[in-house]
Amino acid sequence: MNTDDLIDFLSTRVEAVDPRRQDRIVALAVFGSLAAAALVCMLTLGLRPDIVEAVHTPGFFLKIGFLAAVVAIAAYGLRRAARAGNTRSGTLLFVLVPLGLVWFAAGVQLASIAPSRWYEVVMFREWRLCVVAIPLLSAIPLVLLTLVLREAVPTELPYCGALLGLVAGGIGALAYASYCLNDTPVYVGVWYATGIALVTVFGWAMGPKLLRW
Repeated sequence: MNTDDLIDFLSTRVEAVDPRRQDRIVALAVFGSLAAAALVCMLTLGLRPDIVEAVHTPGFFLKIGFLAAVVAIAAYGLRRAARAGNTRSGTLLFVLVPLGLVWFAAGVQLASIAPSRWYEVVMFREWRLCVVAIPLLSAIPLVLLTLVLREAVPTELPYCGALLGLVAGGIGALAYASYCLNDTPVYVGVWYATGIALVTVFGWAMGPKLLRW
């Protein structure tokens, strides 16, 4: 076979690449890992007994809204950063918007109580469990999304790893929320944010190794 025949042979067998395929796989990994992490949380820690009443309270709505916003913003940025050749964007800064709203609500909460009670409010009895459980539950989305992103050949590995950790941390926090009884802005703004930040830093540090292709 000469060169011209080879070119003709290859050109007649080119299949169109679906540009949305990667997005669908990432979305499937996000929702699938959320379901898996929530199931693990319920099997190991249990489901909060007042879940039916809690979903109608402003505190629970604020907590879930904050976590969902973090996952949505980070997943959007990850979708762009995962493509080869894409440079950094300001996605990580946009996460400060929902975080800032939670911190504002936390400030209002603290202002409404005596300073002598601030320590009691911040250091809720299960804060250690929160900081440990969120990173552990984040392992499921971290593994699934890493496998997906390795095929996307990203080039900004530390930045992409940070976004990966942010998505995974948000998913782990959403799963943990099915057990956690504390919906106060102070608790969410301190301990949920700390748990998510730990996973984000891990993703940033391990991104060059996890996402190497």
